[in-house]
This record gives sequence, C-alpha cells and structure tokens, in this order.
Amino acid sequence: MSQDGTAIAEAVLPWQDATLRELQRLERAARLPQTMVLQAARGTGLERFAQALTGWLLCQQRTDAPCGQCGGCRQWQAGNHPDALRILPEGAAQEITVDQVRVVTELLSLSRHHRGYRVVQLFPAERLNRNAANALLKTLEEPGEGTVFLLLSEQPRNLLPTVRSRAQVITVPRPSEAQAREWLVAQGISDGENRLAMYPGQPIRALEDEDQETAPLFDTALQQLEAAPSELTQVARRVAATREDATRFLDWLATQAWNDAASHLPAGPSIGTTCAVETYQLTLQARGALRANTPPQLAVESLLVSWLALRAQSRKGAGRESHVGN
Repeated sequence: MSQDGTAIAEAVLPWQDATLRELQRLERAARLPQTMVLQAARGTGLERFAQALTGWLLCQQRTDAPCGQCGGCRQWQAGNHPDALRILPEGAAQEITVDQVRVVTELLSLSRHHRGYRVVQLFPAERLNRNAANALLKTLEEPGEGTVFLLLSEQPRNLLPTVRSRAQVITVPRPSEAQAREWLVAQGISDGENRLAMYPGQPIRALEDEDQETAPLFDTALQQLEAAPSELTQVARRVAATREDATRFLDWLATQAWNDAASHLPAGPSIGTTCAVETYQLTLQARGALRANTPPQLAVESLLVSWLALRAQSRKGAGRESHVGN
C-alpha cells in the first residue's frame, strides 16, 4: 500500500478535461459519487486523470485547479498526504489482498486530517481478489462522510460484478488521432506518427516508448522464423522474455496485421486479406491469454504456430492466384 502523491504536478490531459470538469460540477452540487470506477483504455492516461482528480479533491480551496498553497496541496505535492491512500497489488500473485483491505478499513475509522476529502485509489481494481472484494463491499456501499473511492481499471470486464455494482462507472475518454499527435508534438516528440503507428490511440505508451528499435527487431524475428520454423521456441523467447515484452510484440503485430488488411481491401477479397484478418484475430486471442495469466512465452508460441500455418497457406494461395491470372 502506498500513500504518495507522485505525478500530482502533471495536469489533466487535454482529452480528459471535460470529464474532470463534470466531476467538479457534481462535487459543487453535492452529487459527487463516493465510489467510482474510473475506466479507460490502456496508454491513454488513466493514472494521470486519477492523480489530477485526487489532487483537486484534497485541495482545501477546490477552485478550478488545486491552489498549491493550502496544507492539503503542500502535503499531496510532497507525497505524504495522510488522507490519500493508494492500494497496489502485492505478492507473487500480484493481487490486492484481504489484509490490505483490512488496513484500509481501519484507517478509514480514524478522523480525517484536513477539511478536504479522504481519497482511496485502488489500481488496478480488477486485481482485487474475491476475499478482498468481499471484505470491502460494505465500505464501498457506505464509504463514510468525506471519503471517496477511485477504482482504476484498464480492463473493466475483469472487475468483479459485486464491486462494479456498488460504484458509479466513469469512462475517461481516449484522445482523437489529432489530439494524440498534437500532444506528442507538445512533449517534444518528433516521430509521433511512427510511435502512434505502433501504439494507436495510446499517446502515453507512445511517449514512454524510448526504444524505437523494437519494431525492426520484431520484423527480423518473424523473417528468421519463416526461414527456420524449427527455431520457433527461440524466437518466442526473444520477443516474449517478459509479459511487457510479449504485450509490446502483440501490439506491434496487431498493428501490422490491421494495416495489411486495410491495404488489401481496395482490391477486393483475397488470400492476403484473409491472412491479415486472421493474424489480427490471433493477436487478440494471445492478448486474452496473457490477461488470463498464461506465461508470456507460451502465449506467443501458440500464436506463432498458427501464424506460420497462415503464412504457408497465404503463399500457396498467392501461387494459385498467380497461376490462374496467367
């Protein structure tokens, strides 16, 4: 469990501003939900939004933006606000556990230190295990005066129904393509188009991706696999050494397949279109396997077996189409 205010200096992102203003309006009308699921697509700044909202709620002035001068703002900016709690997964299973929840409920029984709100963040909320969720349900229903729960989720379908039913769901929007490009330019990124091609609609991931050599490395790995299918295990190990590596590879392959399918569409149905669409579907299945905690190398190996079969089928089909054309 963490009690820090890291990144509070970062302002709300442009595509999130309207959502923040609406929550501010609800607070001023005494209608702010005390338990909220904040859901957003990965790489679009969900944590940034939660930090901005938390900082505003902890401010004792609560004008359009945190004043930066009150005791609440100073402690939040210093990362030691006693009324700000952030619960993160722990242990080998990377879950939010019942012991963590018990600590939170004990803290909530104490008086607040400031006139502002007390804010509890859980991220990612879908990591609440069943016992922890059951121990928290009563508190989510009745958080107590001045307490706000923010349940952050980039995979809201994995939230336990009992948790979701006790919260107001707030969807934090993703940026338009133009907003994503403009924001990356404002951050000093000169190759924003290339980065967004790898992480479409995910400007935060695009900004954080400083290793721009991964795309050619992935491409080379697949070329080597086609030339030597017996090296499938070695290739999978190379591109999926960690869960994050596997996710990046699958995101890249999905983008390539999507663009490939789009390029074939004007010419009408073809083997190439079918291969691209099926490759894209394979990446979705592999990403689902990762979310279900399949080991990353195993998830990618399974995809590559099917990918090799598709490539072989595509080559045969292309040969037949060429023969018929002649």
